[in-house]
Amino acid sequence: MTGNALLERRLDELYAIGAEPDGGGGAYRPLYGSAWAAAGERVERWMKDAGLETRRDAVGNLWGRIEGTGKSIVTGSHIDTVRHGGRLDGALGIVAGLSAVEALLKANGKPKRPLEVVAICEEEGSRFKTSFWGSHAITGTIDTVDPEIAAAMRELGLDPAKVASAARDDIDTFVELHIEQGAVLESSGTPLAIVSAIVGTAHLEVTVTGRSDHAGTTPMDLRLDALAGAAAMVQAVESIAKSLGRPAVATVGKLEVEPDQINVVPGKVVFIADLRHPDLAGRRALEERVRSLCGTIASERGLGLDIRMLQERPPVPMHSDVRALLARAATDCGVQAAELVSGAGHDAQILAARMKVGMLFVPSIGGRSHCPDEATNPRDLELGTRVLAKALELMAY
Repeated sequence: MTGNALLERRLDELYAIGAEPDGGGGAYRPLYGSAWAAAGERVERWMKDAGLETRRDAVGNLWGRIEGTGKSIVTGSHIDTVRHGGRLDGALGIVAGLSAVEALLKANGKPKRPLEVVAICEEEGSRFKTSFWGSHAITGTIDTVDPEIAAAMRELGLDPAKVASAARDDIDTFVELHIEQGAVLESSGTPLAIVSAIVGTAHLEVTVTGRSDHAGTTPMDLRLDALAGAAAMVQAVESIAKSLGRPAVATVGKLEVEPDQINVVPGKVVFIADLRHPDLAGRRALEERVRSLCGTIASERGLGLDIRMLQERPPVPMHSDVRALLARAATDCGVQAAELVSGAGHDAQILAARMKVGMLFVPSIGGRSHCPDEATNPRDLELGTRVLAKALELMAY
């Protein structure tokens, strides 16, 4: 079986684990669930067959290791999925990482540096009120364990009291191959990109307060319609991001209306604006303009306004040395890689606190991700895996 055929077969095998039976399509491997455990067992078997020494840490991150001297070079990704998840998100980084290490062991023998493949236990936050659980454990940034998560851990024989033992300070570099999850590469005909930074995010909870009145008896000029005001604000959020241009993005994907009645003028609306930018100053400028324009709209309409920060993550640049090495690896494989900002969050942004990090992107067909339509041309998967292997060779041999 060729390397590319083996890569595709393994991706298919993982995708079949957790296949959703409700007709929605896709796979669902929630943290500490039965499908999650089965997928981990499958990957562990592949690791052992490849000659890697395996272990699970306190939160269930799965590590496959080839010994060497000095700090480790690590590749991999997360094994969990969103609901109705696709075939490649997370799974590609694990399978391609293992394929790359297998190829290097066959061609070059034992590395000088320790070389590891990791299946990170959780990134998506699709079961519990958490995300980046596995990478937070690796960086030692888990202070408390939610009782619900603790109970799920115990069911699988994991001890929540030992979470701190999962922290690593012996990793030099983490590099991951991932699908873009957007349409930039496909639209430009570019087969590979080196991630320059992962965007910073801000989630603003915007509460608009008006007055509930009868929809039939209240003249339009006497209304304090919270939803009409919120609608103007949502349009403003979109317009601001468009005016700033790429790579600024802003989305309103959640909105609640009270009293949510057909024949009542809405008295209160709460919506959440998701603001993203790879530059901290750019992200703050986006936020300031959103706050200012929403305030102007509320004032003009006589509405109350409260804006609260729910979550804020700074942008994370990929390490310059790793970016340069990935560019060299791509050139050695006969491809000129583009540079691209990641609009989605990844484990690398958490791991960057303790190690050098870098990422490679391959195109997503139609820009689709987090859905059953998620796909990438097999030629691009093969290219990404070759470049990843070359990068690991440059670092570990």
